[in-house]
Amino acid sequence: MGTVSNVLYLVLFFRIALELGSINASRFKFTNFVCDSVNETWLAVHQCRLKAIRRGTTTLSFNGTVLKTISKFRVHGQIFKRANGFKPWLYNITFDGCRFLRKPYEAPVIIVFNLLKSFSNLNFTCPYMGPVHIMGLHIIGEQIPVPLPTGEYLIQIKWYISKTLFLSTGIKFAFEENFSSY
Repeated sequence: MGTVSNVLYLVLFFRIALELGSINASRFKFTNFVCDSVNETWLAVHQCRLKAIRRGTTTLSFNGTVLKTISKFRVHGQIFKRANGFKPWLYNITFDGCRFLRKPYEAPVIIVFNLLKSFSNLNFTCPYMGPVHIMGLHIIGEQIPVPLPTGEYLIQIKWYISKTLFLSTGIKFAFEENFSSY
């Protein structure tokens, strides 16, 4: 009986040693953030910037004010991956923003929303008028719940009221998967 338990301990030891020796981690870094308030009668953008807080870590901040009551808005989001320029990649989604804020329903949007909701005041429902902000958003690679290949990405988000574009945002980031952390 003692030999079996010794073998089990030895197997467990080697399993732990292998896992510790091959710790994988990911890196996520914002590289650019652009906001273009197309219709300034609807939205005033006060801040749209990235801030480097330490080597390899950048935070994203957006601060704006909705100037008129919005009772319905539409959001179009698309992800691009850099490969001889930015090419459409994986998702191209349009959804009802007010409906989403009442009850999230689009899986890829839920993933992004969950990453930023603790850094924002996006807890309102329509109709809405007033401040909108995302402050100090930083993402650690391990927080991304889906596999993402190493590369540079662009998330382009366009915000519409009726069929009128009022805000266009572009978020560029670099992602590196499974690099050795030692």
